[in-house]
Amino acid sequence: MPNTKGRGAKKRAAGSGKRPARKSVRRSSSDAKADGDNKEEFDVEAIVGDMEYRGVHYFEVKWRNFDESENSWHPKADLGCPGLLHQYMQTRVKNTADLTRFYDLLQSAEGFTISVVNTVDSVECPENFTYINESVYSEDVPRPCTPMFWCECTNGCSSDCECAERGNYDEKGLLKDEGCARIIECGTHCKCDESCANRVVQRGSNARFEIRRFAHKGWGVVAKQQLVKGAFVAEYVGEVISYDEAERRGLENRGLTYLFDLDKEFTGDFSDFSIDAKSHGNISHFFNHSCDPNMSAYAVYVEHRDPRLHRLALFASRDIAAGEELTFDYSPPVAEATGLKADPCHCGSDKCRKFMYY
Repeated sequence: MPNTKGRGAKKRAAGSGKRPARKSVRRSSSDAKADGDNKEEFDVEAIVGDMEYRGVHYFEVKWRNFDESENSWHPKADLGCPGLLHQYMQTRVKNTADLTRFYDLLQSAEGFTISVVNTVDSVECPENFTYINESVYSEDVPRPCTPMFWCECTNGCSSDCECAERGNYDEKGLLKDEGCARIIECGTHCKCDESCANRVVQRGSNARFEIRRFAHKGWGVVAKQQLVKGAFVAEYVGEVISYDEAERRGLENRGLTYLFDLDKEFTGDFSDFSIDAKSHGNISHFFNHSCDPNMSAYAVYVEHRDPRLHRLALFASRDIAAGEELTFDYSPPVAEATGLKADPCHCGSDKCRKFMYY
């Protein structure tokens, strides 16, 4: 795939659940009936995924009366539902690559288990990539840390709080205004605690992901649960680098760059800084492009209000079904007029522009 992760506007292409209590695996109703069990309620509804790691075969369990966000993983030895296991094994497509190294790479990932599937080729793992949970700053990039203000709210932020006055989130933590220029969250000096409704991106994502290999696009990510419009999906993290360094890397890795310019609120000719997720990144490193994406990027401020160094957060721009690929637009239409190099686009959407520009 053409990995030109969303460059900024101006010179570059525009950039413009709680976990359930630990459950023991019980038999499905079909398995129980085979044993003459008269119980009417059973925990396991289905087995929906598997992975092999260090000689242990793990299976993803869908719990009865819980949605996909509550799925959990268990070794085969702990499963007590042979009927469902047999049914799953009859239909599963086995991986064509050994993914042990990939799972080693994901051991530092925050949040829920990330599963990996490759049924199309022999590629095992990205080379020279380190999984990180927050961006790292190059030595020549400043790290502002003094907030312009902070709130005194002690029981969540009220509507007249300076931090929450824009009202970016509703009571469920969903983004309310798709047209908002910025998202300002409560910072480290604010008096409210982590449960404040105005602390969404900084709490991290609760979304469940599967990294999947695609025939014409390479690695991509599918949602393992339904995500509603406005839900925070992931932060785009990587190395925060200067404009000059971004230019150098862009030329060096032409057509294979993960640079995302921090220009969401920048009005000059060029943005001062970029995020490069090529060698250091999180789940967002694997998100593919689509000309009809289901995610949009927003500038988010937590530690400071410097518009040159905002954080980048990806939110669901519409309802996303479980099993649907997660995508954002790397190369919006404005790029077509810049005379940049074009590569064929393989997003497959009905609105495909046929080419990607970088």
